[in-house]
This record gives sequence, structure tokens and C-alpha cells, in this order.
Amino acid sequence: MTSAAVTTKKVSKFAVPLLGFFGGVQGSAPNVASTALVGASRGLHMAGSTQALAASMQTLAIAATVITTGLMADRLGRRRVLIAALIVGIVGNIIVIGAPTSAFYMLGMAVIGVGLGAVYGASFAYIKSIVPVNKIPGALGIFTAVVMVTTLIITFVGGSLSSIDWRYAFVVTPIACLLGLLCVPKLLPPVPTVKGGSLDVVGQLLLAGGVISFLYSVSQFAQSLTSPKTLVPLVLGIVLLAAFAIWEAKYDGHFFPMQLFKSPIFLAALCFGFIYNFGTAVSFLQLTNLWQYINGLKTSQVSMWQLPLLLAGIVAGLLTGRVMAKGMSNRTAGIIGGAMTACGFFWVGIFHSSHGLVGFLPGLIIAGAGVVVAAVPFGNLILREAPAKYLGPVSSARTTAGQFFYTLGFALSTVLIDKMTIGGTVRRLEAAGVPANQLSTGLDAVNAYAANGTAPTTSEGKQALAAAVTSYGGAFRTTMFITAIAILVATALATFLLRKGEGDPQPAHEDDASPAPTSTPAPAPATSN
Repeated sequence: MTSAAVTTKKVSKFAVPLLGFFGGVQGSAPNVASTALVGASRGLHMAGSTQALAASMQTLAIAATVITTGLMADRLGRRRVLIAALIVGIVGNIIVIGAPTSAFYMLGMAVIGVGLGAVYGASFAYIKSIVPVNKIPGALGIFTAVVMVTTLIITFVGGSLSSIDWRYAFVVTPIACLLGLLCVPKLLPPVPTVKGGSLDVVGQLLLAGGVISFLYSVSQFAQSLTSPKTLVPLVLGIVLLAAFAIWEAKYDGHFFPMQLFKSPIFLAALCFGFIYNFGTAVSFLQLTNLWQYINGLKTSQVSMWQLPLLLAGIVAGLLTGRVMAKGMSNRTAGIIGGAMTACGFFWVGIFHSSHGLVGFLPGLIIAGAGVVVAAVPFGNLILREAPAKYLGPVSSARTTAGQFFYTLGFALSTVLIDKMTIGGTVRRLEAAGVPANQLSTGLDAVNAYAANGTAPTTSEGKQALAAAVTSYGGAFRTTMFITAIAILVATALATFLLRKGEGDPQPAHEDDASPAPTSTPAPAPATSN
């Protein structure tokens, strides 16, 4: 049900698409930043380590603060925080546009992450406040489709502008935020706030520190698995997150309900989130690399080849929402999404050596649709399980979990392919009789080609590159199969967790809960869901 404070005013039919538009603004921001990073690093003279930190700054800021800003939206008012977050996002982009040094650039990226993370969190939680519970799946289908369309458009426009000057790429997001600011008061009604409660500063600091340390460590996996730069923040992140869990479980004024991690429904939602985010990261990154390194496609051609993946997801989001609104369960939708995603990865792995788009097309369509089919029950189950008192933090946890799974998919798939490619290249060179003292020369030539596109000129380099191409294809295939199996395991686990049903949804606001009875009623017959 929706709150009485909301239903007294009819909600505009454009409210959910507007929320999806905001989600797309946030989703496109890291893409635009990635496209502009090469130009920014050159223009601001970033060192390699600085460039790596700049690349992850926005993501770290989103993951570390989105649950806190969700709490603020509960306490201060969701519409008020959404408006403030849009302004913060604009300010962050202005800082980046005018950045005279790399330090100002990273400051701007952090501000963008805080602002747009809050935009997404507030937008997602808003759905539960303005949409009747039986219509949320349909609304999430529309929300997801609009997110993808908006992300596609802003990413394309920002990428095109970055080819002129990297600073121009950051003009698009502020314009989108300004348009959103004009629409919020007209299309989104105010919703009730959560009164009282502790801010739990200790819990928030432990969570933020743990998330930043852990995700930073994961982002270093591709560089080294044993370096202190990887291991120290990894251990620190795990310790801080464990301390956060213990503190929240014992502190009466906690800001996040840790008992949710005992809920099969919430855990199943995280499994579907793994399918969506991990699958999206692996497919986008590794297919892009494969097409560039093996097929020799230019960036513009890669974008065209990615379209089937994106378009399939847009259609799948709309159809899944409609079918679930008519009665399909989250469990069924998740099973379909997981099975489709796994089949898509198996197909792409089998036909990885195709020279044209046609060979990849079925796998792209199936995987692109599958991850989005899983995304709808991911969001729906989290909204259903979010208690009214903790709607903001719990709904924002969707974004934090998504960043975890996406970063893991990005890093682990890269490590797998790199390690298997190097190992396979060395074995092939040794089998061909290349002396051990010449192996490093050949590998250096392969690394130079991967980093700069510089073709080797020496015979050792050419031989190593030929061996690397063959090894890379095998490594890509194996990684696709491993990802497919991991997705099937997540699907099976979610199916098991939801075997007893999906329970009753939590109310959107505390005032929506049914009043306590004045007398003890006769016991009702047991039912199952």
C-alpha cells in the first residue's frame, strides 16, 4: 500500500520514468568519467598511481556514502534530499570541469559520487512510497528500462564530447541534473519522514571505512594479488566491516537492521543482485577487450557491437515488469534471468573466435536480457523486505551491494584472463623452443600492444603476440564458462532460499502499518506464501 500522505495527491504517471531518468544519470556518470579519463590524465599530468585512484574515486564515494544518504532521506525528507543531491552532483561536475590539478579532479569526482549516489538511492526508495505494492514489479521494469536508455544516451553524448576536450564530457550530467531539478517539484510528491532515532555515527564510519578499503583493494587485484597495496586495505576492509556488523547487531540505536542478513528473502535478493551486477561487469568489460584485442575493432565499432546487449536489456526490463505485475513470482523471474544469463555466457564462450557480430549475437541478446530479468526481482525483493523505519538505508544497500558485485566481476575476470593468457603464452613459447632469457622480451612486447596498441617489430615480439592471441581466446572462453557456472550457483541458491515463499511486504512508512488490535482475536488458520 502507499502512504495516506501520498495517496491524497494523485501521483503523476511520469513519476517513475523520472526516477529512472535519475538512475540513468547516476549510472552514466562513471562511464563518462572512464571515457574522459585518458584526456584528463594527460591534461592534468597524472602519474599511473594517481590515474588508478582517480578512476575509482567516484565509485568508492558512491559505495561508501549511499547508505548514509539513504538514512538522511528518511529523516529529512526524500524529495528534499533528492533536490540537494542533484545540486551536489552539479557542483561536483563544475569542480571537475574547472580542475587545475589532479587533486581538484579527484575532489570533484568524490563530490559527484556522493551527490549522484544519493540521487540513485533516493530515486529507488521513492518507488516504494508512491507505487502500490502490487504494482512495484511493473514500476521497476519501467525504472530499469529508463535507467538503461538514459545511461546509453548520456554515455554516448559525453563520450562524443570528450573526443573534442575531456572537460566537455562533464557538461552533460549537470544539464541533466538541472532538468531534473525543474521536474521534481511538479512530478514527485513529498513523502512522510522517519521521526527520531539515532544517527549511529560510529556505525556509519565503520561502514564507510570498510567499504572504501575493501573496494580499493579489489580494484588493485589486476595489478597484484600479493602487494601490500592490495593486502593491507583488504584486511583493513574486512576488519572494519566485521566491526560494523558486530556494532550494528549489539547497538540499540543502529541505523541498519543486521537481522535482514538472516532473512532468506533478502539473501535471495542479493543472489539476484550478483547475477545482475557481476554478469554485467564481466560481459561489458571482457567482450570490449576481446573485440579490441582479437577482432581489432575501434572504439566506435565496439559501441555498435554492444548495442544488442543493451537493447535486449531494455526490452527485457519492460517485459519482466509487466509479467511480474500480472502474477509471476520473484523466484520464477530470478530463475529465468539466471538461466538466460548463464546460457548467454556459455554461448559467447563457445563462439568467442567469431570474426563478425553474427556469431556473438545470440549470446549478447540472451545475456543482455538475462541480467536485466534478474535485476527486477533483485530490486523488488529489497523493497519488499525494507522495514519502514529503515527504508532509506536498506533500499540504498542495493547500490552498495551492486558496487561490490560489479567491482568483483570487473577485477576477478581481469585477473583470470590475464593470468591464464600469460601462462598460456609462456607455455606456447617454450614449446616452440624460445630460450628462457627471451621470454620476458616477448611478454614485454605483448604488454606494450595491450596498453598502447603498438605492434611488435622484433621476431620474438611477433611470436609472443601470436601465442598471446591464441592464449587470450582460451582464457576468455574459460572465464565465460566459470562466470556462467557462478551465476547458475547463485540462481540455485536463490531458488532454495525462496522455497517457502516470499513473505508479506513491509509497509512503505510506519503510519501504513496495520493498527494493533484492541483485543486478542481468534487464531487464524495457518497459510503459506
